[in-house]
Amino acid sequence: MNKLPNSGAGERIWRHTFFVLSAGMGALALVDFDAGRFSHGLGDLGAAVLTLSLTVQFPFVRAIIKASAEQTTQSETLKRRQLLLEQAAKLRAQNPWANHAGRAGWVLLAVSLLLRLGGVN
Repeated sequence: MNKLPNSGAGERIWRHTFFVLSAGMGALALVDFDAGRFSHGLGDLGAAVLTLSLTVQFPFVRAIIKASAEQTTQSETLKRRQLLLEQAAKLRAQNPWANHAGRAGWVLLAVSLLLRLGGVN
């Protein structure tokens, strides 16, 4: 498990699914903003940004699922954990925008929740 192989169809499906979900949530955010539902629009925009940030995460998620499904000894588990951390760092280095987008999405969702709790529509 030194390198993640290219998954081909699985990765394309993952990317397309999250891209379409992101576009749908972005469109819903625009509808909410147009209807005057600012806090709802921010929440939808946050979800759109989060799903967009997930488009590049497929190799890492696949590696986590594969590692968790296999029976291993404690030393093998530690080695796999280290490898997963290295792969996560590599994905972050290759796609720095995804990490920033994910954080921005969470911030938008939190602001939306605070506004809703405060009674802002």
